[in-house]
Amino acid sequence: MLRFAVFLWSCLATASAIAGDVKHVVLISVDGLAASYLTDPKADLPTLRRLAKEGAVADGMITTFPSVTWPSHTSLITGTTARRHGVLGNVTLDRRAGKEVTYIGDPTLTRDEAIRVPTLYDAARAAGLKTASVIWPCSNGAKSLDWVIPDSNKPALHAQFTTPGLAEDLGKAGIDITKLGAWGWQKQHSTIRDETYSRVARYLLEKHSTNLLLLHYITPDGVEHAYGPHTPEAYAAVKESDQRVKEVWDALQKPPFAGRSALFVVSDHGFAPYEKIIQPNTVLRTLGLVEVDDKGKPAKRRAWCVAQGGSAFVYILDEPARAELLPKVKAALSGLEGVSRVIEPEDFEKLGLPRPEDNLEAPHLILATGPGFSFGDSATGETLVDAGGRKGTHGHLPEPAYMHATFLAAGTGIKPGTKLKTPRNIDVAPTIAKLLGLKLPSAEGRVLTEILEDR
Repeated sequence: MLRFAVFLWSCLATASAIAGDVKHVVLISVDGLAASYLTDPKADLPTLRRLAKEGAVADGMITTFPSVTWPSHTSLITGTTARRHGVLGNVTLDRRAGKEVTYIGDPTLTRDEAIRVPTLYDAARAAGLKTASVIWPCSNGAKSLDWVIPDSNKPALHAQFTTPGLAEDLGKAGIDITKLGAWGWQKQHSTIRDETYSRVARYLLEKHSTNLLLLHYITPDGVEHAYGPHTPEAYAAVKESDQRVKEVWDALQKPPFAGRSALFVVSDHGFAPYEKIIQPNTVLRTLGLVEVDDKGKPAKRRAWCVAQGGSAFVYILDEPARAELLPKVKAALSGLEGVSRVIEPEDFEKLGLPRPEDNLEAPHLILATGPGFSFGDSATGETLVDAGGRKGTHGHLPEPAYMHATFLAAGTGIKPGTKLKTPRNIDVAPTIAKLLGLKLPSAEGRVLTEILEDR
């Protein structure tokens, strides 16, 4: 009798799948999982390769510029470029206030203060769907999320922004999230953090039948920063993440999710190795545009550079002298070893960024580099310094293959065996919206109709 019931449920699930009845979508971001790992024979990724074979996969996904975590995740969930959603970097500088604005870790701004356009979960919640976010950037205080655990390394922020009662409910289910804030982003806790996130995600699915679940795994990013990409340590990290994805995928194969759910696995950026750090602020100090105190901290700034890893934002803060200073600064910085390109405002829109006159956090110049180099913020010491061995970074221009992000999708509504070239990360939100029957008119990206079954 039990076997017959399971068989009958399976038939009903199949009929639902044929009808395209997608009720649940999980969007997993594996931070730092470059698309190149999917074809690297040294990478042990049985789950991801199986999903790619059974569903849809891209050669690589073009991410946001700069290719760093907070802007990329915001593009993934809004379907818009940074020019529209307003999160320009992990850290920017407010030119009017003359001080940094930190997005990474969400220490200051809530979702409504940081993001200027509707999100996918706003559309889902407006349609009456249940929504959840497990350490998804820029989600603090989001009114359209039923359950939230913030992506922060500060205990106070976890206490403030974790959905009231969620920690207690999870504790009763044997899932302890009380240490997440204290663990922060420390690498020694990386594995147990991602394991915890996975258990939380399955709880939210199984207990609350969440319709849209956002889940962010972070282990590969921290490891690759420390050791570089495609190293033994990095291969071990991506193998761990493959197992975490399997745990969620397996949960979606059981009632009531089988035949009614789809899984998207993406990343926010690729990675590049580096051995040298470029310090543009030392040049600005030489030009007399930066003064430091006895601790080497900036005391007065007429110009300043904010590092984004493989790129850097250059701001002219002395507005009356901007026209005079800008060519001098450009000339001084463009000749630095490792600087491959100096990008001016007329090219910002093509890169998905606002011009300075349209956003007070937009820079006046952007410096770009390639593998072998990363930018730093220090205004003291040498301009080019040794990084202390092979390390990894991102933030580069998104077109080179080493910076391509991962994109794959599988499950109900996804056409098996679909191959894509290089979609953009702004295509993810409108595609999920289409799958769930939602409207996201503010999205700039397109629906990836080629991966969707006819419905």
